Amino acid sequence: MKESGILLHITSLPSKYGIGTLGKECIKFIDYIAECGFSYWEILPLEDTGFPNSPFLIKSPFGHNSLLIDFEELIEEGLLSSRDLTGIDFGSNPRQVDFSKLFNTKEAILKKAYKRFDKENIEFINFKQNNKHLYNYCLYKTIKDHNYHKAWFDFALEDRYYSSEVKEHYERHYSDEIDFHQFLEFIFKKQWDKIHNYAKSKNIEIVGDLPHFLGYDSDAVYFEPELFMVDKRNLITFVAGFPPDNFKPQGQKWGYPLYDWDYMKLNNYKWWKERIGASFQYYDRLKLNHFRGFLEVYAIPFRSKSAKRGKYIQGPGLEFIEEIKTTSENLIASDIGTSSEKVNSFVKKTNLPSMKILIPTLFDNEKVKCIPSEIETNCYYYLGNHNNTPIKTKLEGLNEEEKEKLLIFIKEECLKLNVPYFEDDVITLYDVSKKITELMFASNAEHLTLTLIDLLYKGDEARMNHPGTIEGNWEARFLGFEFSDSLKNRLVDLNTKYNRFNKRNIK
Repeated sequence: MKESGILLHITSLPSKYGIGTLGKECIKFIDYIAECGFSYWEILPLEDTGFPNSPFLIKSPFGHNSLLIDFEELIEEGLLSSRDLTGIDFGSNPRQVDFSKLFNTKEAILKKAYKRFDKENIEFINFKQNNKHLYNYCLYKTIKDHNYHKAWFDFALEDRYYSSEVKEHYERHYSDEIDFHQFLEFIFKKQWDKIHNYAKSKNIEIVGDLPHFLGYDSDAVYFEPELFMVDKRNLITFVAGFPPDNFKPQGQKWGYPLYDWDYMKLNNYKWWKERIGASFQYYDRLKLNHFRGFLEVYAIPFRSKSAKRGKYIQGPGLEFIEEIKTTSENLIASDIGTSSEKVNSFVKKTNLPSMKILIPTLFDNEKVKCIPSEIETNCYYYLGNHNNTPIKTKLEGLNEEEKEKLLIFIKEECLKLNVPYFEDDVITLYDVSKKITELMFASNAEHLTLTLIDLLYKGDEARMNHPGTIEGNWEARFLGFEFSDSLKNRLVDLNTKYNRFNKRNIK
């Protein structure tokens, strides 16, 4: 059954507190996309992040980003007052998250809420009992707080290597601080459940994104170094990356520690099953990021300055995928950027829906061909995602010859898919963008995912991420008026015409 959805991270929603949060703007957005006829809302990872604010560079496989906690919900609960928020600088640009300002100001405000919170609250006590997988993260945050927020490998020597003595010391002297971080997890889950349940009531499913790798400065490496390829001092021996290519002649050295799959296999990948199981407390469907890593990963010696000395090492393969399928069937293979027959064959054997992105095929001579008339059925089909150059920027960069070739391609695709070609003699680039989107609606892909940046025909100024760069990413936001009736009417028409309107919402 065909359907469509939208990709937009929560941080990009409107808010007067500097960042999109788990409050009324989420509710409004769910209403909006339900009325448009969408069936799902895809978001980026919810886990806790650090500099450079990437939701894919996470500090914990379980802990969540407290920046997403909504203040107005806390005011309604009596844990904050409007006075607590008066005079606070949350950033001056409503289109951009100012993470440097939010990190300090938000935690200080949340500590005020914690002071007013009843620590004997039965829901809170039950939450702690039923979510013990979160405890290590809260302990780790407390240890970091007492080590000037440094990475664990720069902790004071007595804290650097986790032991029962370290645990006992912090529990004896700083139990209230550990409780504060558990409180943040409790509030996060409470607010998220409200959003998630509302989405269910509107027949909107949430598609989550599970980062494949963890940062070296993560609670998992600190507490369970045996899960990773590290030496006796817990120093990483190899890091993940990408081999040299035309885009990056030196290759890419990402710096993530690699998993010790042989060790993980000894208990049937228990850690991964727990991680995926915990994720389904928050999501209805789950993308497995960097899916190729389950087959093979490009490993670079830690001390190597470039990625040229790297080599591919084997992952757990199909056996692992079959094992984690016992956790849930609603998994998606995030295999973008994959072009080798070996990897494509692996993805096919898993029978999981894959991901296909059109922009690289149209503009970058991407080897993976996924034009609308030929796209496979079992996939999530994107024009672009958070990493891609927006369609507007791509179109504006074409010369006249390239524009003519693109129009010929569009005309051929319209004939194949029975989509009407342009009626007017004057064709704008915006018209081209809309027609490409319509062709994707007409395709045979079961799942069509759109981004707000491309629907609104915005350029690089609204781009979420520029891969290979550090500054200025993950900050883009949208304003309330941009969720317009004219855009909604257009999407209703497309979803209806091409049989993608959410069947559960047809009255």
